[in-house]
Amino acid sequence: MRKILIALAASALLAGCGTAGTDSATGAGAPSVTITGPANNADVAGTFPLEFTTSEEIGPPESGKHHVHVFTDGHTDDYTVVTASPFQIAGLPPGKHTVGVTLQNADHSPAGASAEITVNVTEGGGQTPEPTQSSGDGY
Repeated sequence: MRKILIALAASALLAGCGTAGTDSATGAGAPSVTITGPANNADVAGTFPLEFTTSEEIGPPESGKHHVHVFTDGHTDDYTVVTASPFQIAGLPPGKHTVGVTLQNADHSPAGASAEITVNVTEGGGQTPEPTQSSGDGY
């Protein structure tokens, strides 16, 4: 009986070590994007730097490299194409807001990675937002 339990435990352990999160064609891990600043639930001014890291090299879409879409408050169709970190967020009114990022392929299709934080804008909010590139202008 003990040998059966050990065999089942080993089998379960091996199943858990499968290729989840790995590109089976290349062996590389799944694409990722992580917001590194500000911290989740941080108090921020009306303009603040959003810092992130990605597992993929990013650049302008026309370069063929990945890029990041940055959006706020769940408005994924109103995003800014971002090709470097940090990126300045501006124009959010005081209060709680979500800031999201998605890693995109050069053709703007999802690369399968996203991250989101909540921030509390405490001062200087409500400024005129910076110009953005959104899905309405070909991005």
